Amino acid sequence: MELMTPAPILDTPPAHLPTGNLEVHVEASPQAPSISRIGVASLGLSGLLDWVGAPLLEVSGQGWQVSRLADWIPCWENDDLKVTLLAPWGERGLALRLEPKRQGPLQVAGNLEYLGLRRFREEPLDCVFPSGHDGWTGSHVMEARTHRTLLALGLQADPPAHPNRLGAPQFVLEWAAGPVTLYLGLAPEADGARTTALHLRRVGWEGLLHKTLHKLALLCTNYTGPLYEVYRRHLIFSYFYAQADTLEGEPVLLTSRSPHYYVSGAYWARDALLWFFPALLKADRKRAKQVLKAVFQRQARWPGEHAQYLSGPPLYPGFELDQAAAYPLALARYLEATGPDPGLVAELREPLAWVFARVAEEKHPSLTLYRTFLSPTDDPVKEPYLTYDNALWCVALERLAPFWPEAEALRLEARAIRETLYRQAERNGRFVFSFEPGGTHTFSDEPAGSLLLLPHLGFCSRQDPIWQATALWILGSDNPHHYKGRFPGEGSAHFPFPSGFGLANRILSGLMRPAGDALMTLEQAPLDQGYACESFDPETGQARTGVGFAALAGLVAYALAAGKDPKGPTV
Repeated sequence: MELMTPAPILDTPPAHLPTGNLEVHVEASPQAPSISRIGVASLGLSGLLDWVGAPLLEVSGQGWQVSRLADWIPCWENDDLKVTLLAPWGERGLALRLEPKRQGPLQVAGNLEYLGLRRFREEPLDCVFPSGHDGWTGSHVMEARTHRTLLALGLQADPPAHPNRLGAPQFVLEWAAGPVTLYLGLAPEADGARTTALHLRRVGWEGLLHKTLHKLALLCTNYTGPLYEVYRRHLIFSYFYAQADTLEGEPVLLTSRSPHYYVSGAYWARDALLWFFPALLKADRKRAKQVLKAVFQRQARWPGEHAQYLSGPPLYPGFELDQAAAYPLALARYLEATGPDPGLVAELREPLAWVFARVAEEKHPSLTLYRTFLSPTDDPVKEPYLTYDNALWCVALERLAPFWPEAEALRLEARAIRETLYRQAERNGRFVFSFEPGGTHTFSDEPAGSLLLLPHLGFCSRQDPIWQATALWILGSDNPHHYKGRFPGEGSAHFPFPSGFGLANRILSGLMRPAGDALMTLEQAPLDQGYACESFDPETGQARTGVGFAALAGLVAYALAAGKDPKGPTV
């Protein structure tokens, strides 16, 4: 019996509207101006801390139509009112703007249910919610308190609400006329929340909106690939949901901040550094360097672990070679994009030494090959030597070598791995998925770590006949996890449907027909509210597993940017 932990299969994917910034994540409704949760990341609690309501905030009205500014800032409109929800760039808070189209009163109501701590599952915390008005700043403040305050929320309105019926867990704000802006500040305690809300009001709606739109535009500059709107949507979602600035002021990378992703609130080296980091590097090099240094120092002490707490130690143990390979490859990609940086290499030398030492423990007794305990879909492997994982480690060493003091040692190791794989991992003219040297092997593929990527990574050329035969098998009906339909693609035993990873793999493969099918799916399929998901139905294109998957959105954005105008064989 294989002890797998696959994603729950969804009969009906959730309707959700994520927004936020690096400090705050927000889940809103695509049907009405309603917010179900506002949250932050916490290093001290190694998870995500969310105010959750039913709803937490809601604007009265009916007949709403939703749109988005810059594919990120939600706007709801009906015949009477326009409502805009802004998570301002660089601020730990929100601004809710109500602009009436005709005379009449305005109302915002709230109903706080609980404060939740989320990693994989969510734990409602046993809190009390004291609230009150602060005469010094003019803020109304709500706290979630145990023996101390865990998270506080400050509210300011411009103009002030009248009458002012505020409390917790339920509250109502009313105005005789508009426009109105409601400012919400978050902090670890009441002083920070009340002053943050005042600060946001001082800056004002126009200033906050202008700065945020400018920053969003900068993230998507210099893109010349296909499907610009799809690219922008995926890039911005991943930028704000696959990383965060914590309550403690430290940057973290994580698979997702979304409550709809079934293993949100944790760090996975592969998800962070293989899937999201290349997109971040294209969008924001300064931020890419900052988070690279942070995760090397914080998480690389436990390289290759299945999943880790945001603070570093293992959360879900189990060695995965692809997760360990993510470290040297991410550093190599950064240096390839920005140029040599001896100071950075010196700073990260010790964390990389931890990675090299851990991988060395998995070396074959006599061959230059390395074992893994879990596959790229995080499941136990039938045979411990994976072609993709070893190729990834080979490429990581090879690409890091030009920037590494012991360059020749890395090149020799990479050359030995490549030569050994060509001797051991080829059967019947194509690459196997896993094998025992000189023993059993398995023909298979996993979209989360696909052999389709070998040329893109730099392991072999697209003209390699062994790779071409491998790609033909993966993309054909002999593959038991190739799914035909209006939206075709490849899955795995972990998710028996076409995968969002498969879309990225097809684009990055450079194979024209498969890449074209992937672009069509990204343009036409509903997927997860327009975002790539772990897997989707081949006929309807609706998400079946893994919604709110921010790291995957980053991989798709990177694929669109890196895999434009595919050339090569038309497998």
